[in-house]
This record gives sequence, structure tokens and C-alpha cells, in this order.
Amino acid sequence: MSRERPRVVPVEKGDQATVDVHALGDGPDGLAKIDDYVVFVPGVLPGERAIVDITSATRKFGRGELRHLEQASPDRVEPRCAHFLQCGGCHRQHQNYRAQLLSKQQRIQKTVDFALGADTVAVQPTVAAASPYGERHKVAVQLLPDARGSLTAGFHRARSPDLVAIDDCPASDPLAWDLVQRTIELLRELPHRAWDPWFAPKELLRSVLVRTTTTGSAHVVVVATEPRIAGIERIVDRLLRDGASSLSVNHNDGDPARLLGPHTELVAGRPFVHEEVGGVTFRLSPTVFFQTSPRMAGHLVQHVLDWLRPTAADDVADLYCGVGLLTLPLARRARSAFGIELHGGAVDDARASARDNGIANATFRCGQVAGWLRECGRELPRPRLVALDPPRTGLTPDVVEALRSLAPDRLAYVSCEPQALQRDLPLLQAAGFRTVSVVPFDMFPQTAHVESLACLERAT
Repeated sequence: MSRERPRVVPVEKGDQATVDVHALGDGPDGLAKIDDYVVFVPGVLPGERAIVDITSATRKFGRGELRHLEQASPDRVEPRCAHFLQCGGCHRQHQNYRAQLLSKQQRIQKTVDFALGADTVAVQPTVAAASPYGERHKVAVQLLPDARGSLTAGFHRARSPDLVAIDDCPASDPLAWDLVQRTIELLRELPHRAWDPWFAPKELLRSVLVRTTTTGSAHVVVVATEPRIAGIERIVDRLLRDGASSLSVNHNDGDPARLLGPHTELVAGRPFVHEEVGGVTFRLSPTVFFQTSPRMAGHLVQHVLDWLRPTAADDVADLYCGVGLLTLPLARRARSAFGIELHGGAVDDARASARDNGIANATFRCGQVAGWLRECGRELPRPRLVALDPPRTGLTPDVVEALRSLAPDRLAYVSCEPQALQRDLPLLQAAGFRTVSVVPFDMFPQTAHVESLACLERAT
């Protein structure tokens, strides 16, 4: 019986090595090689040759930092942000936008090929953002002390809980970023300091969250370890004058990894902002999920409508519906549409939006998707068409089984995580559905993240 020979690692920590870059990884890394040994290096592009400092070298792979480019890719551009690769918010600012779109299409194509094998389909070109920068309408920064002990904005480093101070973010909507900076500037006038779970656990201020809309409104949320921030009334008038529509305080004294706590109190302004997508106006509470890029959300909605093609004779289901981004446009074309969502606040917003838009044939249920699907044909109509936008973890087996039993004619599956899509497409295929097409959407320009829509039909 022969034993596997131990692999020879060609480098060790502290070495300097020349590597050839073959592909892009998930996140900021390029996949470089020394012979057949893989080294992950942030900030490099396929086709480049680079000199790197080796920072770790295990039996399976190594990591390195770029020291010098010997051969640059023609796709390389100068990053716009001075903090690029210091924070984990962007991965691809060194790559021109055309190449970013192509790499995302290729990534989803590999995902679909692996999932479907001989039944694979050609992935369509990535739907481009209206602009490569300024598309993030929801911006959340952590608060940390600056060199003088006052407040400044921080983002997490890639794959790290550590924070890095940030004074600019060109990937964000300019109004959102200006309001982040203005809020911090005004908070400095109050006698409160930045919270830190290890070094300053008794301090008050955790984060600032700003959501702006294409209709011109903006909600500022200050996250604190107490439900009240003494003196915050002193900054209200100036913040509203500088572009905010609303100011709220969110109470979060829990897990450092969670941005928001369960309770939010309005300090001033309107309790909601409103966003318009595809001719529908959506009410948005400060803590509900909504797509970060409203303009790209409009493209996504239109593609779902074009695939499902509901008519006045159709009943439609929208699973994991959130605030009704897909439900309400579908309802306008269908006989009826119902949405299922676990987050009660999102369901409240969806119902309010239906009333505001005069959409009477949309209903919403709060709870687990699989449980409500079992009510189809009883309390809920049996849908011929289904849209589903599950969380990053994808579909659960009971939801797949419920879809098998319902056997709708067409599915529109929105995925924010390629690994979940890769796992779920074969499960849906086994449940009786055939993948017809897949479209990627660049919801987050300058990053490795890619949203996609898989269009499936019931197999004959």
C-alpha cells in the first residue's frame, strides 16, 4: 500500500517570489502560481507577472502581497479610491469596467456549467450598472476614534474584524457619503465616544447608516449601545438642512458582527423614505432590506417580468419577497400575487406600498416560506408562476419539495450567491424544472459580488 508523498512547498513565509496570475478569486485576490502551487495575491489581474512577498505558505496554498509588477494586464486601470485594498469594500477598482463585467459573466458560467453538466446553458452578458461608481445607495460605516480621540468613519478590512479609517468612498452615492461625513462631524459636538467591544465597551456610538433614494430622500440612522443619545436633538436642524429627510437612533448592545439591533426610534423627519422602481413606489423603513442599487433593481424587475410574463388569468407567488420589489410589479399584470417574507417590518412596508400604489390584488404573509407554500390551494391560490429571491444561503430542502408538489410552469430564481445557485439548480432540476437561461447583474460595481437571475420552466 503506497503512501501519498508529502507535497513540496516551493516558498516559505518571508520569501520574495515571481508569480504568474491565472485567474481571479472570490474577493480581492488573484490566483497566482509558482509551478502548480497556488498563491493568493490581492490586487493582481489574470495575465500579469508579479513579484510578491510571501506572507504565509501552507501545504495547500500560500498568500502574498504585491511588491512589483513585471508585466501588467491591458485591463489594469488606476483605482479611483485612495483606500483601495486597505478596506474590504471594493475588490476590482484596478480592473477596467468592461473586464469586470466579463469576469462576472465567466464566473456565473462556471457556476452553471458545474451545476448542470451536460444540460448547461450559455450565460448572458452581465447587465451593466448605469455608472461604475456612485451606485451604492445604502452606506454603513463603523465609528472609531481618530488620532485625537474624536470620531471618524471606518470600514472593515477584507476578511477581518479590524477597522480602517476612511475619508472617501467613490463607490457610494455622493449624497449618502456626504451625509455620513456630515453626521459624524455633528456627532463630534456631543460628549460621546466610539464604542469598541474590547477596548471601549461602555462607550455609546457604534455606527452610522445612511440610505438615499433616487427620488431625493435620505434616512440617517445612528446606531448606539443605548436607546437614547443625549443631546442628539442639537444636531437635527443642521442635518435636515444638509439633505437628510429623517434621523433615527437604532439600539444595538449585542453581537459586534451585527450592524443593527431590534429597536429603532425616530428622532426627526418622516419615519420612512420612498423609492421608485419600475413605476412602483416602495415604502422603506430604516432597517428593512432593499437592493443597494435601485437602478439595477429596475433592470432585475424588468427581466423577471419578461420571463414570467403574467397575464390577467395568472396567480403569482413571490417567495422571500422582502418589501414586495417583485410582488407589486407582478401583481399589476396578474390576476393576483402573494408574497411570503419572514421579516415582519418588510411585510408591513409591502402592504403599505400596495395601498399607496392602489394595488388591491397583492397579499402578503409573514412567516417561513415552506409553511405558507403548503397553504397554496387552500388559504392561498395555487400559483402558475413563482419568483423567489432567497437569502445568501439559498433554498432549503422543504422549499424545493414544496415547489415540486406545486409544479408551477415557470420560476424566476434571483441569487446573490453563486455557490448557493450552483447547489440549488441541480435540486430544482431534480424537482422537475429545466434551466432555460441565466443573466448576471452588476449590483455591486468594483467588487467581486454578482447577482444573477436563473429562468426555469417545468420540464415536460
